[in-house]
Amino acid sequence: MILPLLLVLVYDWAIRLIFPLYFLAASSFYYPTMDRQDIEAIIHRQAWAWEHGAVETIVSDFDENSVFIAAGQQFNGKEEIQAAAEDYFRQFTGTKIQIKRVIIEDNSAAVEWNWTDLNRSSKLANFAEDAIIFQVKNQKIVYWREYIEKKD
Repeated sequence: MILPLLLVLVYDWAIRLIFPLYFLAASSFYYPTMDRQDIEAIIHRQAWAWEHGAVETIVSDFDENSVFIAAGQQFNGKEEIQAAAEDYFRQFTGTKIQIKRVIIEDNSAAVEWNWTDLNRSSKLANFAEDAIIFQVKNQKIVYWREYIEKKD
């Protein structure tokens, strides 16, 4: 009678103490948290690359299997992201970005920035307030989602 009760108590303690520690350690081992400075560097590098039409720099920050969502479209993987960036630069020029706010927690970040550009064919200037949520893994962006509010 005492042995089954003892086994239940040991099992209960193992579940409560050991398994959470195991998953915490495994999570940190496989997906180490990036330093705040590293994530901020990605943000500033992305802003610089979009301002300078540096498609290679834009794409280099993304993981092979990353997801990029903007303006109602989803691009999967580096090849689609590169094609989308190249298409953007064929249509627009003079891109300027003003970073307004950055929030970082573990391997996720939120960025609020203002974006201006000039449509090559219509010569009309565009302005948008843009909020971005992104996640990194192994020093690369795996998820990037933009919420764009265009202003007249």
